[in-house]
Amino acid sequence: MQILRLTALTAALALAGTAMAQDLPDYYPENGFQRTGSIDSVQFEAQRIVIDDIAYTISSSVVVHSPRSYSVPATNLRIGARIGYKLASDGRVIAEIWLLPDRYPDDRGRR
Repeated sequence: MQILRLTALTAALALAGTAMAQDLPDYYPENGFQRTGSIDSVQFEAQRIVIDDIAYTISSSVVVHSPRSYSVPATNLRIGARIGYKLASDGRVIAEIWLLPDRYPDDRGRR
């Protein structure tokens, strides 16, 4: 009986995660993000951001997306915010950022 309940709960959570992902706008990647994390620090003047204790440079042409708008100012980035992001080819410069809803499922972080 408990196995049946656990299976039903697992299926419900999987469907909820899929439904949450489908609520994102078309300009959010449908297959997930290159990386996800939480912002620890943002230093706009130095073009630096720290995500999950790793420091990155923010590209001067970074595009920041939100669920409500294709492009928002980088000043919308806040400490503690969950984001998806794309690195430039050198692996240290962030080229694109997507602000994630609080309830976005963690398992879709890496492709």
